[in-house]
Order: sequence, then structure tokens, then C-alpha cells
Amino acid sequence: MAIELATAVLLVEVSRADFEQDEQELQHIKQLLLQHLSLCEEEVDVLLENAKQEADHLVSIQHITRLMNERMDQQAKRKVIELMWSVVYVDGEKHHYEEHLLRRVAELLYISHEDFIRARHLAEDVG
Repeated sequence: MAIELATAVLLVEVSRADFEQDEQELQHIKQLLLQHLSLCEEEVDVLLENAKQEADHLVSIQHITRLMNERMDQQAKRKVIELMWSVVYVDGEKHHYEEHLLRRVAELLYISHEDFIRARHLAEDVG
């Protein structure tokens, strides 16, 4: 699994964590992927579809975070957490299931509590 797909799967997963994925969240994920990956719109559409399929069959996030730990530096992993928080706040509210997933991912990516909170505040300020 490529890093781009792993990132997209985590964004899809956090959008589903509150059991209410809507079109606004999906469009936001698409925009985040367009902004942060070197892909054109068609490539992002395919990536997003693949991410949804991967998320449908996802048993554990550990293989995703293991891949990220092997291939990403700390700054890139912090950016993934920021993107995930951005998806959480796109609908204007944070559900405890979303925060639980984010805490778990941050823990598995060895993101400090300080960086976790900083990323949340960035998303709150924008959202």
C-alpha cells in the first residue's frame, strides 16, 4: 500500500467514525488530497475510491500506521494527524468516536500529546 492510499484510508476512516459520513466530508477529503499530494483530480478520484474500498475491508489500522512509521518522517506523520482533525471539524463538531480514532492513530504514529493537541487546535481554528 502506498503512503498516499494509507493517508486517504485514514481520512475516510475518521469521516466514518461518527457513523455519519456525508458529501461535505468526502468533498473536504478530496480537497485535502488535492492540496497535499502531487496528484491531479482524476488521480485523487481513483485514490479516494480505492481508499473507500480499503476502508470497507479494514480490520486494523496497525498495518497502515506501521507503513507510515517505516516511510514517513515525524513532520509528515504530524501532517496526517492535522488532516484527520480537519476532516473531524468540517461538519463543525467533534464526536468522541472520531477523537478516539485520532488518539489511537497518533499513538501508533508516535505523535506527542503536545503535537496532537496543536493539530486539533489548528483544525478548530479553521473549522
